[in-house]
Amino acid sequence: MNDTTDACTAPHDDCGIAGETLETVAFLARSEHRLGVLALLDGTARTRSDLEAHTDATRVTLSRVLNDLTERSLIEHDPSSNAYTLTQFGALVYRDFDRLLGTVAVGQALPSVINRLPVDWFGFDLQCLAGSEHVGTEQADPLAAARVVAGAVGAADSCRSLLGTFISLPMYTFGEAVRKGTAPSVTVIADAEVAATMTEDAALRERWEAIEAGTDRTTYYRIGERVPCSVDLIDGETVFLTVNRHQDAGFDVLRSTHPDVVAWAHATIESMQAGAVPLSQAARADD
Repeated sequence: MNDTTDACTAPHDDCGIAGETLETVAFLARSEHRLGVLALLDGTARTRSDLEAHTDATRVTLSRVLNDLTERSLIEHDPSSNAYTLTQFGALVYRDFDRLLGTVAVGQALPSVINRLPVDWFGFDLQCLAGSEHVGTEQADPLAAARVVAGAVGAADSCRSLLGTFISLPMYTFGEAVRKGTAPSVTVIADAEVAATMTEDAALRERWEAIEAGTDRTTYYRIGERVPCSVDLIDGETVFLTVNRHQDAGFDVLRSTHPDVVAWAHATIESMQAGAVPLSQAARADD
């Protein structure tokens, strides 16, 4: 029996479909102009002259691109308006291709972090982090990232945090602002593990209790579950995501202002706070 039996003889043979599919993906990936035209037509009808004005392709190249995309049913031309639009198929293909490119971009930009991001927990596409900043990496100071977060808290008007990783510097910065009477509005929700650290460590407990006494309001809360990373929402427009390093000591912090990331952070913190109890109440119950 020949050991090189063609897999295409297997039941439900779809080798031809797979080959055509891969060829179409390669067709798009091989040309920035093809992807550029799809991007320009995403949600917008454009004439040929409009497309010429927004690409650096020559007229000959653009004509070939438009013909190729039309032949593959990715775009269509309306003679009455002389405009091109994405077909429904083209819109679906471009959406998924754009998501793939965004995911690859995140992996290339954050090679040391991407495998530790809790992507299944995030309620946004990973590509939303493509433009995020990996803070503190340019400094030798191991606390550089924490100082960035602490500085943002100190300069903010409001901060809402969900802690899955405990970093003390933001608490110290906030405590100093409370002492000076310049404290922002802050709400902190600690997960079960972080809450245990904050209540069992006498110095930390004294510090957050002093903060609450100085603000005369509940600032710190506890939830009974673990969260996979810390989320700090600054002034409702900037998100810091903090993840632990599994092998090495320390943590990594990403800063993002992407609207989808901000919306997810707001909704997640709101949801967690709905089931949280004041940390002071939890601490007394544990005493």
